[in-house]
Amino acid sequence: MTQLSRHGRVAREYWETYRPQALERLGTPEEQTAHFVRLDLRVGERIGVLVEEMLLEVPAGERAAVRKVVRMQAQELVYDQEVFLAREPGTEHREM
Repeated sequence: MTQLSRHGRVAREYWETYRPQALERLGTPEEQTAHFVRLDLRVGERIGVLVEEMLLEVPAGERAAVRKVVRMQAQELVYDQEVFLAREPGTEHREM
């Protein structure tokens, strides 16, 4: 089985908890894994691109000092768009 990085693991856990019907619609366990592998790669790539774009707004001498904070901000933005999709009815009480 293909290993997921942190992004894919978080997405799968979120879907298992808050989007079980959508997860089931993805198909077989193999098809589900393939979906999260693709999502994992896309999220990682989008975070990297966004970090570089955001760092261009920071003076060159300060970039190293703020890179970690910028990465966390970029990850939060991308997760909101790609990972933390709308919760299905009936899952509001669940916790990850």
